[in-house]
Amino acid sequence: MDSKEWLNSKERLIGPFLRTPRPEIVEMLAMAGYDFAVVDLEHGGLMNQSDLYPLILAAENRNIKLIARIPGIQESYIKWLSDMGIGGFQIPHIKTAEDAKKAIEYAKFYPEGDRGLCRFVRAAEFSNIPKDTYINTANSKALIILQIEGVEGAGNIKKILSVGGINVIFIGPYDLSQSLGLTGQIWHPTVIEKITEILAACNEANVATGVFTDTPEGVKYWGEKGVKYINYRIDSEMILSGFKKNKQDIQKFL
Repeated sequence: MDSKEWLNSKERLIGPFLRTPRPEIVEMLAMAGYDFAVVDLEHGGLMNQSDLYPLILAAENRNIKLIARIPGIQESYIKWLSDMGIGGFQIPHIKTAEDAKKAIEYAKFYPEGDRGLCRFVRAAEFSNIPKDTYINTANSKALIILQIEGVEGAGNIKKILSVGGINVIFIGPYDLSQSLGLTGQIWHPTVIEKITEILAACNEANVATGVFTDTPEGVKYWGEKGVKYINYRIDSEMILSGFKKNKQDIQKFL
């Protein structure tokens, strides 16, 4: 399935950030009905390169999309993960059209980009996929999610949207709130206004939007605003929340 087909497969796509490097967590997220998980290589500090392969295998086995949020616009990460066959990229702190162009250049083959080409990698089934088939389908399968997280990126949003090959513009509300001098106040009217401006520009350009939220109310609010791709919570926080709830349930018997 190419990236556009996947984005259009549901009205809303929901999935958490994944910071626990265990394939069992990927499987359980699939069993729970989530659409995707975002392996967080930017924050958390628990994930390294050797952890990724089992996670990718688990995602493919359970038919859940696995996306990698990388530390920044880094060609080495994009090249390596592309060759492994990751389901997509979430690239943080996009500030300018030049940033967006560089991300696309690293992630896609010519003529859309300048990604290093090797047909003997896992993404090409180690050459089992015919060379021409691999080359001709790789670009359409590359899911590119660019994160707008500051006032500079927000101010350049129309120029960023003019760059071809972007699948989703994702708004990071926590970093955006900090950039606006309202650190952590993700529901402050000024933050909401800025996010709404970005959403409007994306809708005008017919580019899908995404956002992070850590509450069910946030899912409802942004879903009603037409946001397609919603990062909901973080696996470690969800696990801790479950432990705490279970402890509370039995506390009256202790």
